[in-house]
Amino acid sequence: MVIRNFLETPLHDDCIHDGQGLCHHANILPAEVFDAPIRFLNYTILPKGASFGVHKHGDDNELYIILEGSGHYTCNDETVPCKAGDVLVNPAFGAHAIVNDGDGDVEMRVLVLEAYNR
Repeated sequence: MVIRNFLETPLHDDCIHDGQGLCHHANILPAEVFDAPIRFLNYTILPKGASFGVHKHGDDNELYIILEGSGHYTCNDETVPCKAGDVLVNPAFGAHAIVNDGDGDVEMRVLVLEAYNR
């Protein structure tokens, strides 16, 4: 049985994918705890003005699950607003980024699933 409490996990300050500012970030569940093609589950807080820079992955799907706050999400050159409750799907090989241009922190989970190109 694997149980982790993300609220009790120490956060580290990281500049993620050459974005702006420092994000508070922790790996909650690494690949080795899953019996499925999941790469990781992370807990991340983007302070006001912080961002993940534009980046690509390989053959996977990455989910940004927004729990608090608002900002803008970019995927393959299209930018849209995002807010608490949104689940953003980064497609395999897609260029994506997120920026907190709202008033408070953006609290999110990041989950990467291996896509296995169809």
